[in-house]
Amino acid sequence: MAVFNAMVNSLGKAREFDSAWCLILDQIKGDPSRRPDSDTFLTMIRRYARAGLPLAAIRTFEYACSLDFLGDSDPEKNLFETLLDALCKEGHVRIASQYIDKHRAKDPSWLPPIRIYNILLNGWFRSRKLKHAERLWVQMKKENVKPTVVTYGTIIEGLCRMRRPDMAMELLNEMKTEGVEPNAIVYNPIIDALGEAGRFKEALGMLERFSILELGPTISTYNSLVKGFCKAGDLVEASKILKMMIDNKCLPTPTTYCYFFKYFSKVGKTEVGLNLYTKMIRSGYEPDRLTYHLLVKMLCKEGKLDLTVQIIKEMRARGFDLDLASSTMLMHLLWRMRRYDEAVFEFQDMFRRGIIPQHLTYRRMAEELERRND
Repeated sequence: MAVFNAMVNSLGKAREFDSAWCLILDQIKGDPSRRPDSDTFLTMIRRYARAGLPLAAIRTFEYACSLDFLGDSDPEKNLFETLLDALCKEGHVRIASQYIDKHRAKDPSWLPPIRIYNILLNGWFRSRKLKHAERLWVQMKKENVKPTVVTYGTIIEGLCRMRRPDMAMELLNEMKTEGVEPNAIVYNPIIDALGEAGRFKEALGMLERFSILELGPTISTYNSLVKGFCKAGDLVEASKILKMMIDNKCLPTPTTYCYFFKYFSKVGKTEVGLNLYTKMIRSGYEPDRLTYHLLVKMLCKEGKLDLTVQIIKEMRARGFDLDLASSTMLMHLLWRMRRYDEAVFEFQDMFRRGIIPQHLTYRRMAEELERRND
């Protein structure tokens, strides 16, 4: 059945839905022991939603529920939640909400489980529809729906994403009053939003409150603070957070260091950036693609060609290659230094690697080559 479902998924991904249905219907008519399972229909629902065909996704759900061999309640419940989740994730929240209302109108005794409310709340926030999310939250309270930590986490993350950390902090206090213990999914978005807003005193206060919990801060918590301080140009405080996370046995990731590299690139501190890169390697950290791209950007910006070439060699030795942006920066640096043959080689190499240079790059090179030939 796994192979069959993989075929259905491939056809759905290619939007060959008619072919996928031919397979499914043939399988239903065939050997009863090899009939499609709930995963088959879950796949079709997700693929329809992703293709922007929400009504087809709903029809698939209803058809699956009509099949006797999928008739027990658990698969149906799973399919229903998957349908709503798929619709909401692909931006069809209004249709998902209307379908729930239709379901409730058919059976007034049915109350949606909390997971369905969580899916809808997440959908409204993803669509940046704050008023709709607020109305749903009020409705939940009227119906005495008991929110979970996931519910609060969903709303708090949504509010923080929409740059409303004060509302998120009010909700944090409310959940404590309701006896729901906050965790990382609640604290992390608030700390991140406060850091983004430059409200570091409050962010550090939240970190302190988070630290007394049993689980305590995560890598994401510390990374948010490092990011905020680096963006604000406060390297001293960013370094303190880095030391704090190491002391708390929360090892930094390449992402942590990338915030430092972004700052060094912005202010032109090439030597400090390279020293940090060397320390990373010596400490056993594996730089990722973004680390190398930031280093290449920093060095190209400062016109350090030899160091750029060295970093690119190390980057390729670790299995990474230049993307469009870093290739363009290297090409422009070679051009500025009048290393025309190497610039042309890099230009051709981009095509060999399947990267199409920007039109502006092409035009500048063509104009310069024309001038050289005159």
